Amino acid sequence: MGVRKQGYTPKKRNTHARKRASIVVIAAEGDNKTETLYLKKLGSNKVKIVFAPGKATDPVNMVNALITECKEQDFDPKLGDKAYCMIDADVKPEKDSQIAIAEGKASKNKAEVIVSNPCFEQWFMCHFGYSTKQYCTSEELVRDLSSKIPNYSKNRDDIYDLLLPKIDSAIDVAKRLETYNLKDGRDIHTSVFQPSTEVYKIIEAVREIEKDK
Repeated sequence: MGVRKQGYTPKKRNTHARKRASIVVIAAEGDNKTETLYLKKLGSNKVKIVFAPGKATDPVNMVNALITECKEQDFDPKLGDKAYCMIDADVKPEKDSQIAIAEGKASKNKAEVIVSNPCFEQWFMCHFGYSTKQYCTSEELVRDLSSKIPNYSKNRDDIYDLLLPKIDSAIDVAKRLETYNLKDGRDIHTSVFQPSTEVYKIIEAVREIEKDK
């Protein structure tokens, strides 16, 4: 009879011993591909990026779509899952109350509202340095961004890779803008809290998941 080698331990076949990838569920506005084309690049074998379906543009219905998708994905914060509703404040005072309602509903469902003002492209602008320039419309900001990124369009899928070398400085700029607005007495998640963007919170959350897995 052969002698079993010392130190050999049979492999465990218990599938529960394997950690699944954490799920990050995101709701973005309407048909806007800017956010989805950019944020999907955050996915990896440790982080699964999922976007809530639908074309809602109002904050409350966006949160509703996010909550529904979380249920579909067996969302579980204990496994490192995160949920974000990305809202553009658009410098529109009429959105303030909608954002507040959406934020309350999201919080009850372990999700977070992420606001950019005027719009998501403010996150891209942060990659080009600190500026407190005020905008009247999202279109004004996009025009400024086009001077930084020639041929910029909302359908480009190379923006993440293009801006990646500057992402750490962009995070610092976004945080500085928050401090600037707060010191000026502006209420967060309102139409006057600008320029600002909380997209960096998603970046940092994904990094944290990657580190812990």
